[in-house]
Amino acid sequence: MSQTRQPIHVFPKITLKLGVWGRFGLVLAIITAIACYILYDNGVRYKNREKRHYTEVMQHITQLTQQQQHLMDENAAFKKHIANLQQQLDQFERGLNPQQQQQWRLKQVARYLQLADQHLLLQADIPSAQQLLEVADNLLSEQPDRQLLALREAIAADKLALTTAEQVDKAGISLRLDALKKQVNTVLPTITQAVAQQGTLQSPPAEQGAWAKAWTALQKLVTIRHYDQAVKPLLPEDQRWLLQQQVYLALSQAQLALWSGQDTRYQQSLAEVEQLLQDYQQLNPYYQAIVSETKQLKTIDLQVTIPHLTQSQQVLASLLNQEPMQVTQP
Repeated sequence: MSQTRQPIHVFPKITLKLGVWGRFGLVLAIITAIACYILYDNGVRYKNREKRHYTEVMQHITQLTQQQQHLMDENAAFKKHIANLQQQLDQFERGLNPQQQQQWRLKQVARYLQLADQHLLLQADIPSAQQLLEVADNLLSEQPDRQLLALREAIAADKLALTTAEQVDKAGISLRLDALKKQVNTVLPTITQAVAQQGTLQSPPAEQGAWAKAWTALQKLVTIRHYDQAVKPLLPEDQRWLLQQQVYLALSQAQLALWSGQDTRYQQSLAEVEQLLQDYQQLNPYYQAIVSETKQLKTIDLQVTIPHLTQSQQVLASLLNQEPMQVTQP
């Protein structure tokens, strides 16, 4: 009996034979998969970053809300405290007799008149003095007493003197000086650029050959500028910056002199600005604008006659020094 050997079945080896387009498609698929993964990863990172930013913003908003609530609570507590103090003051005022109320009110008026006089002497601030006189007059109007009519008449005369007095718009002048300082810091262009635009050598029509090349080379080496006036000095970069800082400092000194009422120092500072830019204003329109504005500011005289509260002070002193009298109703 013969035995037959059964053949062993082996899986055949599979070989993919890809053409050019097949390989291109495979590479394209791999690149697409990599790009999709990169886009997905960037999207996840962007989402996490936006989420962290949103969390930080919400925390900041929460802190601001808490601070606002805290400030509102403090404001309410302050208002309550002021109301309590006002109530105590009203009770104290009601507990005084008419003579004591008159003396107490006169001392309040004296304090307001003193503050108004300080505003006039130290700062020449007429509007603030007028407001203080108005407050003093309102205090006197609350107590109907014939003895106080003379003081109210004196206050009215001083208010009229302040109204008719010549006033200087210091806030407006200071804003004009601020505008000049900003222009000095930001708008001053390079002088050499302005000078270079005034005139350059005009080239002849283009020609062929060696003559055209020679003319082009000569044009790069030589520059001709035409001046209708005398040649002004040119400033290098460091000296131009130094000039800018000197002008800014002089304008700041003029502003300080304005608020302190120093007319001499104010005029000297503006004259210094004009002198610094005098030689360069023909080269640059911005310099001309600054010099023109400086000349207009120099025409303003800060030395004005400030009236004094003599009438009110005299009548108030006589009322405080005299013996307390019976309060009479008008």
